[in-house]
Amino acid sequence: MIFDPQNAVMDRSSNPPPVVAENRINWSRLPALPVDPSWLESQRIVSFQRRHKAALAFDIMRTKLLKDAREHGWKTLGVTAPTAGCGKATVAANLAISLTKHEKLRVGLIDLDLRRPRIASIFAQNGQISTEDYLRGECRASDFLVRIGDNLAIGASRDAVGHPAELLHGPEAAQTLTRLRDELNADMLIFNLPALLDGDDCLGMLPLVETSLLAVGAEYSTVSDIDIAERELQAQTRLLGVVLNKCQYTSEQSANFQV
Repeated sequence: MIFDPQNAVMDRSSNPPPVVAENRINWSRLPALPVDPSWLESQRIVSFQRRHKAALAFDIMRTKLLKDAREHGWKTLGVTAPTAGCGKATVAANLAISLTKHEKLRVGLIDLDLRRPRIASIFAQNGQISTEDYLRGECRASDFLVRIGDNLAIGASRDAVGHPAELLHGPEAAQTLTRLRDELNADMLIFNLPALLDGDDCLGMLPLVETSLLAVGAEYSTVSDIDIAERELQAQTRLLGVVLNKCQYTSEQSANFQV
């Protein structure tokens, strides 16, 4: 994996969501989600293994992110890809877990890829409340989120949405996600965004993130797609870096690994 280092506008014309904002979420009262390390490894989530070669790469990425976030006051990160299949959800999940190794950091991970949701499957989550319900303001954040350990909150569901762009670009979603930042009070809120070039789903979300990360698939993403995606992200948000994913490598000191 290669890491190459390089404001929200809401439509207030509609009525706000019916849910009244909570002041602050009590993390200790969020439902705890048990995790199985062997299952996470089967999903290519390795950041919890401190000695894994790929975990070290995510730790380096985490350090670079935290340095820039502290310098600029960033608290929101969007992870996207040129097209589906680049493994951006895997990157987002590994980065989130890497961040939580700092015990005093609180991290939120929200799956906004409503065409191909992956975060709930990665963490074997089977919640009754869908991401669509939450974005429409039909439930509280504390009912939607689950907690892993003491400092990772996850908002995700397995349900795909029929018309995700209309939902994501609507005023209710923007207001709900902006309110979530205040309610959750996380040090870093990571959004697994839709693929940038597979539709217009992602474009409406970019104003809600302060910085972005682009995951590209080795021998999968074309140079043209990467170039277009980089230009789009640089035009609409701050591009933190590019992650080369799905890259197999060998050396005397490391084993083959594909994220």
